[in-house]
Amino acid sequence: MNPHDVRDLLWLATVLYGVSFVIGLFKTRYSLANGLKESPFILILLGFLLQTRALYLRGLEVHGCPLGNGLERTQFILWSLILSFLLLRLIWKLNMLGTFCAAVSLLLGSLSLTLKSWDSPYWMANGYTRLFRDPWIELHASLAIFSYGLFCLLAVVSMMYLSQRQALLSRRTGFLGPYLAPIQDLEVAAMRLLTAGVSFLSLSMVVGTMHWTRHPEFVSHLKLTVTTALWIGYLLLLAMRMSNRLYGARFAKWTIGLFALALLSLSLVNSKTKKQALHASPPSSFSLISP
Repeated sequence: MNPHDVRDLLWLATVLYGVSFVIGLFKTRYSLANGLKESPFILILLGFLLQTRALYLRGLEVHGCPLGNGLERTQFILWSLILSFLLLRLIWKLNMLGTFCAAVSLLLGSLSLTLKSWDSPYWMANGYTRLFRDPWIELHASLAIFSYGLFCLLAVVSMMYLSQRQALLSRRTGFLGPYLAPIQDLEVAAMRLLTAGVSFLSLSMVVGTMHWTRHPEFVSHLKLTVTTALWIGYLLLLAMRMSNRLYGARFAKWTIGLFALALLSLSLVNSKTKKQALHASPPSSFSLISP
């Protein structure tokens, strides 16, 4: 393995997430020695550090926050997911949350690395200088993708909620039921994650709109429509949850569905640069509002 190769580092991080997931499941059935009980968390932490280094190295290559192709955006979302999990763990510990996060990182991380077309070397194009032509747009895109990481963690918590709810309704503990966090704790975590995610996405929209009002020629109407619809969707979800019009299993299903739409929307929000920006950003540069 080359410690300076981005893909090698990401593969190693993905493997560590996978091993953490397997050990986490193993812990639900068998007791581990005292020295190994925290091994799933340690593996997640090591994977996060490797993923951080990989994204840092890619950022040096592209001269900006690495969000220019499918692999970079997916890995940044997963990085945000794990960062959110680590921060959440400082506040309170939700049983099995790390195992679920490791599973998502293993699945999406492997997919992004396996599909070579997701990692097109746009920074090798003739005339390329940097990924983002404006630092405000770089901030806008970074905040947006970080909010997607929070929404990803929200979807993970919602899946845990649905699993625990099904176990309680059927009066059968099932495979994971006894090891999942209490359903009340999952509801509280989901509400806080939704609030944080909406806050970051709203801030991202404000920053992006400030640039768009000055340079409307760089915005795609389809992109703006999709992004605004997604933002409004999460705002409505938060409002309905705060007013208790949407809660429980229906709320959990909506959070999972909206995050799935958020992932699909990434293929629609890629900027098509104008001739004026040809030497400032690649054709595949990411921004929810503008290149």
